[in-house]
Amino acid sequence: MKQRLFGRIFLLYAVTFLVAVAFVELFITDVVRNSHLNDLRDHLISQATLISNDVSFQDQPSLDALCKQFKEQTGSRVTIIALDGRVLGDSDTMSSLMENHAGRPEVQQALLYGAGMATRHSDTLQDELLYVARRITRAGSPVGIVRLSMQLQQVNASINSLRFKIIAVVIAILFAAGLFSIGQLERIRRLTKQIGDFSRSLASGLTGKKLYFDQAGEFEEIAESLNAMSMELRNTIAENEKERKRLNEILRSIPDILMILESNGTIQLASSAARRSFGEVLGKQVFEVIRNPLFLSLMEEARRNLTPGVGELRLDHPEERYFSARVSPLTDEEKDLAGFVVILHDITQLKKLEQTRKDFVANISHEIKTPITAIKGFSETLLEGALHDAEHAEKFLKIIKANSERINSLVDDLMTISKIELGVARIERAPVDLSEATEHVLALLRPKAAEKKLYLKTDFPAEHITIIADRDKLIQILTNLVDNAIKFTETGGVTIGFRIENDKPYLSVEDSGVGIPEKHLPRIGERFYRVDTARSRKMGGTGLGLAIVKHLVKAHAWEMQIESVPEKGTKVKVQVG
Repeated sequence: MKQRLFGRIFLLYAVTFLVAVAFVELFITDVVRNSHLNDLRDHLISQATLISNDVSFQDQPSLDALCKQFKEQTGSRVTIIALDGRVLGDSDTMSSLMENHAGRPEVQQALLYGAGMATRHSDTLQDELLYVARRITRAGSPVGIVRLSMQLQQVNASINSLRFKIIAVVIAILFAAGLFSIGQLERIRRLTKQIGDFSRSLASGLTGKKLYFDQAGEFEEIAESLNAMSMELRNTIAENEKERKRLNEILRSIPDILMILESNGTIQLASSAARRSFGEVLGKQVFEVIRNPLFLSLMEEARRNLTPGVGELRLDHPEERYFSARVSPLTDEEKDLAGFVVILHDITQLKKLEQTRKDFVANISHEIKTPITAIKGFSETLLEGALHDAEHAEKFLKIIKANSERINSLVDDLMTISKIELGVARIERAPVDLSEATEHVLALLRPKAAEKKLYLKTDFPAEHITIIADRDKLIQILTNLVDNAIKFTETGGVTIGFRIENDKPYLSVEDSGVGIPEKHLPRIGERFYRVDTARSRKMGGTGLGLAIVKHLVKAHAWEMQIESVPEKGTKVKVQVG
């Protein structure tokens, strides 16, 4: 800590020193230098004005001798220049050998403004020179230019001397200040270490400590502020923890999907139901989670009008589900949009129940109407006179009987499902010999299979396999599955099998029939649901066989799986343990 603090103080003084030296070098030195050069310029311009009184700018062989006289008087190099830049005379060099001076900066300034000044380094003298030019005017017209120059060696020497003195003073001041600061370093280190330890304890959640300083000046006020902050932080943490627990309990208990979004659509908070439905969603864009055009319009409505948007959504990912959606805007104190609250209420079961109810009403009406219509029609025919026609009367009565049996079978199946759902039909579990129960089913259905030239067989790993089940209900399950398989199989046959997969026993019924398209598999087992309606009715099915199987399997607390490949066959697997 001490080394770090000392290093920072040393760095501070080093930077201060460099800034001070730079200030002396770039500002003070420059100001003094410019001030001195301006004084020299004014002095040389005055001398040039006096010299011009004795100079005639008319064409003459040379003014070199006159310039040398002026140099002896002024101590400066004197150059007389014509308006076109020709050198008419010079005190140091023969004018005839000198180049045209029209391009020199001081000459151009003198022609434009009356006076000009420039500094240049002389390779001959190896020193910097100051050049001052004065435009000479007579009778209101310019006649020539007088230029004076002098070395700046003495000026630079004076400025350098001043620079070194200022730098020495600055160094002395900084050195004295550094010694004083080092004397306070240990005290500051001790106080800051205490403050650092106290701050770290606050950061780690230890808000019960207090900080005390004795005769520490401003540090005492810091200690009081930190102690007050510690107490306030302790109260705030306790309150926030209480609120956090309350919020987590609320989020866990809410059955609906709740998400709080930022104004740009980023998910900031989500309920347990949201994570169960969509996985980890925090930090994602809501459009990555809920892909539905209607949801986008609800958000846009909430953003535009600052009013809640309500609608029903259908989501296909991760599975087909229906939701009642409400998107409400969150506003800040200025009534500007700060985010959204999204609530999704799952109405999938309601939709399915509603569809099931519609299908049930439509199917039961159709299933009952057809045989009733037939019974009514043939009864009327008999009453109108066909009763005395023995040949036709017997045929009509058989049709009436068949349709009556169809209605009776339909009612029996509905009552069976209702009893299972209401719990009236109890499951009496007991050890059941699977081979014996299966042989009972095969004996019952062999004549039906023989009519279509289909085989019926079993595929068991042992002669006697015992499972725990209700024997009558198990026979009913197998009867419905095998009967259904025979109906939809034209070649080949049906096999009842038993296997242990992943330490779980499975009873299966496999056929080589027409199969079931994949899109129909989720609805297999619904009341009156048929993959091929016309074919199923033609074969005399009520559409309730698999529904009964599904309910009986569920009543046993078993699970049923259906695997099917169109035109290759179907396999129904029941986990029986």
